[in-house]
Amino acid sequence: MAEKFVGKSVKRTEDPRLIQGLAHYVDDIKLPDTLHAVFLRSIYAHARIKKIDTSAAMKLPGVVAVYTGKDIAQKIGAVPCGAAIPEMKVPDHRVLATSKVYWVGHPVAVVIAESKYIARDAVDLINVDYEELPPVLD
Repeated sequence: MAEKFVGKSVKRTEDPRLIQGLAHYVDDIKLPDTLHAVFLRSIYAHARIKKIDTSAAMKLPGVVAVYTGKDIAQKIGAVPCGAAIPEMKVPDHRVLATSKVYWVGHPVAVVIAESKYIARDAVDLINVDYEELPPVLD
């Protein structure tokens, strides 16, 4: 059976609807009362979070909630480590950074809003005061 396809050109059945703009994506599904989340991510590889000001984001009409790592630290525990190696040091890694970021893109805050556009605009209003630290390279 496999020899029928190996080394042969196979016509893709999804191309016509993608090319013609007729395809459906998850983002096209509109459900009532759906909220949208956008994450604010660190621009630093390693930094201490001195302060996060979410007040301007919270005032934006259509914003339902804004959460930081400190807001959810007691409600959501550490992210479990997928490896189980004897004597391995398991980091206390949280869904949102609490006091430090340790990679570029580390989630720092999340905005929940009535639309993805409002959520994106609100993320831009969050002010994070970082103290940049030297990156850890090994």
